[in-house]
Amino acid sequence: MWLAVAAALTLSLPSCSDDDHQTGAEELTTPAAAIVNRTECSGFWRYDFTYGTVDTDGKTPITLSAAIFMTPDVHDKRIQAKGCGLINHYTITDDEQRPTNVTNGLTLEGALANTHYIMIESDGFGFGIDALHNQRYLQGRATARVNIDAFLAGRQLLKEEGFEFGDVTLNLGYSQGGHSGMWVNRLVAEGYRSDELPKIDYCIIGGGSYDMYSHYRYLVAQNLSQYPVAQPLILSGMIDASGYKVQYEDIFDDGLVPYLPELFDTKQHDTDYINDFIYDHYDASKEQGLPIDKIMKPAFFDEKSEPMKEIIYQLKQNSLVYDTWMPSKTDRITFVHARTDEVVPFLNQEKMADFLLANDYTAFDIDDSSKSLHTSTAFYYALKAVTCLSTFVPAGTRNAKE
Repeated sequence: MWLAVAAALTLSLPSCSDDDHQTGAEELTTPAAAIVNRTECSGFWRYDFTYGTVDTDGKTPITLSAAIFMTPDVHDKRIQAKGCGLINHYTITDDEQRPTNVTNGLTLEGALANTHYIMIESDGFGFGIDALHNQRYLQGRATARVNIDAFLAGRQLLKEEGFEFGDVTLNLGYSQGGHSGMWVNRLVAEGYRSDELPKIDYCIIGGGSYDMYSHYRYLVAQNLSQYPVAQPLILSGMIDASGYKVQYEDIFDDGLVPYLPELFDTKQHDTDYINDFIYDHYDASKEQGLPIDKIMKPAFFDEKSEPMKEIIYQLKQNSLVYDTWMPSKTDRITFVHARTDEVVPFLNQEKMADFLLANDYTAFDIDDSSKSLHTSTAFYYALKAVTCLSTFVPAGTRNAKE
């Protein structure tokens, strides 16, 4: 997901005074699952918890933070939840926007919780308890793994709290969350923790960057960005994935490089602030967009340059259409993507659909009816997800292994 929808989805969200459970880096290697806070919010309950997972290498133990969202009726056990949903994190750059700070019902989390499914969402890398570390932005396998780990840990904690819920598993996410959600489908198909998560009943995904290499080629051809904060976001994730074989100064304009650590590493600025900063820095007009060659060096436009060889390798590694796989353990997928999306071009959806069909997966539909831009379509995605879940009937029941 190249756009942070959080600024639009989490307008004026106050932070609960007892929410902040951030710890020092020395505590990040104790993988313990525990509920650390319970907050009654506007129309729903939020349980914050910590859980053990692994870093991007797939081996090093770390502890991250996550949140569980449920309606008061489910919380008070007046009704049984239909099942549990995994929310894949949309883009945020400000630590205050993390799920364990969400208190407003006019959010993706609040809307989805009111479907009477229990929703579980990780703060992700770089936020919450891991705020001192950088987010692993659009690193597909690593991000999906920590999201699955959060989901399974949260579900187990709910059982320990005496909650009962239907045996239905949902997989949800928009923009960056759409990218991660499809990676969750992939990891489940490959058997990641399949004894605990044998299948996904329904996946509702929107606005995801499924083919980042084709997206890169599109940007190079257009040489224009309507949301220039996206370029440092995506490239920082790929630079991190490369093990910093590429440095910021190799591809970014020298006039922007000194500001990048403050803008992205401090976790103190939301994407709108960063986007405005970049426009102001180059004295550019939002109405006209910003030429990409203003913020990127010529090497960025040359696929054969040494920096871009590594970046393109990472773009393909973290996309979803360059290896053979099939979401064989996902019953059905609904995609939402606007053809007018100016941040994640619709070509991402076209490439994803072509890939699935080529691998004999046909259990999906695409809603491209939104005529809005990326952020506004996020609101449509939320309404679509709520509508779909209100009438969703699983294909069958099963006894999930505990």
